[in-house]
Amino acid sequence: MARRLGRSASVVAAVGALLLCAAPAWAQDDIADPAEWRVRQEIVDHAFSQVGAREDGPNGYPRRYQDIDPAVRRPVEWCGVFVNWAWTKAGVPQRPSMQAAPGAPAVDQGHWATYWQKWGQANGRWKPLAERDVEMGDAIVYGNYPSMVAHVGVVVEVNYDRTGRKATHVRTVEGNVSDRVVYTKWRKLSDLNAGAGLKVSGFVSPF
Repeated sequence: MARRLGRSASVVAAVGALLLCAAPAWAQDDIADPAEWRVRQEIVDHAFSQVGAREDGPNGYPRRYQDIDPAVRRPVEWCGVFVNWAWTKAGVPQRPSMQAAPGAPAVDQGHWATYWQKWGQANGRWKPLAERDVEMGDAIVYGNYPSMVAHVGVVVEVNYDRTGRKATHVRTVEGNVSDRVVYTKWRKLSDLNAGAGLKVSGFVSPF
């Protein structure tokens, strides 16, 4: 299980206090590693910077998403490429490989959305939806491995219940939605889907 950062219903607003000066009292008590918090904020910032970015041809996403990793293909269905780009730019040290290992199934690579679930499970970073354990910077996975009917994006804002521990709503930034990067409205965890029959299975922590 990923280490937990400090939280509140207004967690995004508190980020600025943490980065610019002393952390608020609840954060000082709960944050395991302020450096990890900063990386999560970088993931969010990079994701937000791409909202509205469009393809320049069928699945021809912006080349900058390919330039950071020689294993990234183009053109290709690119929701996983976008998440890999945001995590890589933010300095996440370990990420799903964008190339299947020799002898591994072709689906075992970060281009495929549900591989993020398998990778998260194998590396102790998977958080099933039912746990309501969500933090900004997490990858959100729609569908279950090894299905290729799936999707993945970046969690950029989280609303929590009164305890500050259980998520109730999220907002995300996702690539390859109507051929562009989009910023979603607030959605209840129970309603999270990427279309009929494609519900969220859980989240992958960058740490």
